[in-house]
Amino acid sequence: MTWLSGKDEKTSFDTSIDSDSESVSIHSTPSFTRNDILLCATHGKIYAIHKHTGARLWRASYPTGAMGGVVSIFITDQDRVIVGANGKTACMDLLTGAEKWVNKMKGCGYEEVGVICTPSRVLKPQRTTERSHEPLENAPPEYCESNGHGVLTEQPVAISCTRGKCMGIDIETGEELWKFNCPNGGFKIPSALVDPEGESTTVFVGCGRRLYCLDAATGELKWEVKVSNSKVGLGYMTMATPWSSRLAAEAHTAFSQFPSAQQRNEIRNRERGSGGGGGGGGGG
Repeated sequence: MTWLSGKDEKTSFDTSIDSDSESVSIHSTPSFTRNDILLCATHGKIYAIHKHTGARLWRASYPTGAMGGVVSIFITDQDRVIVGANGKTACMDLLTGAEKWVNKMKGCGYEEVGVICTPSRVLKPQRTTERSHEPLENAPPEYCESNGHGVLTEQPVAISCTRGKCMGIDIETGEELWKFNCPNGGFKIPSALVDPEGESTTVFVGCGRRLYCLDAATGELKWEVKVSNSKVGLGYMTMATPWSSRLAAEAHTAFSQFPSAQQRNEIRNRERGSGGGGGGGGGG
């Protein structure tokens, strides 16, 4: 995720001065695999970089028309890249950068979008009946696959969060599956945490002072709770479970660990309050 402002935001999309043309041309079968790819979103484009050599594999402009806003990216198990920015969610091919679809997220505004996707294959924390009393160094966590093969029967769903709302999107077609409006969500960017425990995949959504538990496939509200009564502080919530934290240790740039989009939104709110320019948004 990255953002631009000022002069950089205006000039980054001027193709007449864009000398950024060193991508490898992909004509047929790529000479790399999904495991070789690192995606980087910066300066109005998405780049696929070879993890072992640093070579650029492909370059593409944001299908969402980000125009320098904060961009979120998530790679699915089906080699799709889910991209969120400016109140839109899009899908690209991981191996080529080709656009698959764009969902304009009708009724969700034009600001930052957080994206995540339910997995088709997961490892779950293994259930135990009692706490181990062994020293930590001698008792590493044990994990079990979700159903013996680790394959979920649910259709993977992209979860996009923006401006007090969450939307479930079919990752194959880009069609809206469900929408959840966080009561009194306002302009806050909800954060989402996918949890595979239970009979169906759950999505925890934190927005302001409240926490919502949704069914990932249907968007059905299972329960909600007011976490805090405090009237002082920023209206953004980050979340973690022991299992999600272990996985996030290898991810590095999840919203809950590095909430840069929330920070940019707070800057925009201050600018609105002082009558200054918006910056970092817009686009089509």
